[in-house]
Amino acid sequence: MRSITRVSLVIAASAALVGSLALPATAADTVATVEVTAGALTISAPANANLGTVAPASLISAALGSVTVSDLRAGEEDWNAQVSMTDFVGTNTLTTIPAASATYTPGTAVETGTSAVAPSAQTGLATAKTVQAATGVSGNNTAAWDADLSFTAPANALADTYTATLTHSLL
Repeated sequence: MRSITRVSLVIAASAALVGSLALPATAADTVATVEVTAGALTISAPANANLGTVAPASLISAALGSVTVSDLRAGEEDWNAQVSMTDFVGTNTLTTIPAASATYTPGTAVETGTSAVAPSAQTGLATAKTVQAATGVSGNNTAAWDADLSFTAPANALADTYTATLTHSLL
């Protein structure tokens, strides 16, 4: 009986020792917080595009260069890149060629981050048209593409240098 009592006492003392080592006498919690800030959704495009020289009733096309969307909003909101264009106005004659004479053809976007970006060629650029659509956006991402701008000179176009403004925007 003495050996059973000793064994019981040793087990009880061991349990008490383990219990006292596992549980602190006091505890204090620290709640750590961090704020992830949202950035901006921006687009950059070449400042100038020289389409070259074209005869009346002819088509000309030129590469615009790289267009880049940077989405640093750290969110899940999709975006659409759009283009619109003013009418072409002659420098000397002040005659107008409608923006409908132009076609914007975006290339496939090179993407970073999480999104799926799909291109869409557009004509009739007098009103804003979507040329790249990003879906499935999650966190920060970028998309860059090259685009071509085509112009068809009307058969009755007067000889002149015509200028228009192509605007890239985001929704």
